[in-house]
Amino acid sequence: MMLRTCTSRIRTRSGVVFGDSSRALSSYAIDSFSKVTQKTPTTFATTASKELSILGNPNGGQLTFSALSAASQCTSLPDILSIQAVFVGVADTKSESLLTVKPLNLKPSKTQESCAVSYSQNDQPIAEFFFTFGNMESNSSRGGFSYPSSAAHVPPPPLPSPADRKMANYSELLDSKMGNILAVAKHHKFVLDPEASTLYQKHANDISTDESKLTGWGGYADGKPIELKDLSFLMDCFPPPILAQEPTGWVPTISYSVNFFSKPKNNPTLVKLDFQTRIAVDGVIECDGHAWDEEDGLLATSRQMARVWKPK
Repeated sequence: MMLRTCTSRIRTRSGVVFGDSSRALSSYAIDSFSKVTQKTPTTFATTASKELSILGNPNGGQLTFSALSAASQCTSLPDILSIQAVFVGVADTKSESLLTVKPLNLKPSKTQESCAVSYSQNDQPIAEFFFTFGNMESNSSRGGFSYPSSAAHVPPPPLPSPADRKMANYSELLDSKMGNILAVAKHHKFVLDPEASTLYQKHANDISTDESKLTGWGGYADGKPIELKDLSFLMDCFPPPILAQEPTGWVPTISYSVNFFSKPKNNPTLVKLDFQTRIAVDGVIECDGHAWDEEDGLLATSRQMARVWKPK
């Protein structure tokens, strides 16, 4: 894997220049709260933000986004293809964290590069990430195999437009009810189909069912256009659907994986999201997620294992 440094200017195949201190910083919340600072060619510093926390604990999606930001500066390939993450500790929002990138390729590659990122704080491990990068446009130009032939080989559930009257702004509901403990709700935007989201039914109307589902449109409250890397955060920052069954405040992630299939088209500010939990055993759950663009093209899939802690 080719390493970049802050003092050199390296242009990737996508035309982005790295190591250019003259670039303006993004004004969007996720970029501001999850920014990383390069210290050496393979180490970066970051500080988890209270603004993206749950019960004061940094959201796992935020840690993943920061680690991905560091890893992206250590590869010449433009697109993230997959993420594997294991969380072994809890980061705080007061201490600086260190991100150490370890390339896993023996030599630079034009098609695929991988790296590991260790996330630590005060010399204690917090999480380990494994990232694989590639070039989706190159794969598409080669006539890559698809099955079935439709781009949406995993079709999304029927979903009204986010502007439809029947749709509900779940983020506003969460912020009004739990804004003091669910800070992240101020910065994401989930517009849900109440009929298809049992979690909304539970929180809004105290209606319980046997299913744990969350289905709707998701994005950022500040309207940031959604890129591939944003899905690393958006696929994790949603309220866990299992809360439709078990009242609890925090559902800490044990492991988290995301596989990416295509880029969002036309710079969308919202994408279709569907999350379901079908398995819960002795306080350990599994949650599967899917993301699609406006044309129903599959963008990414995710799977999480997490713990459900009963309120004290």
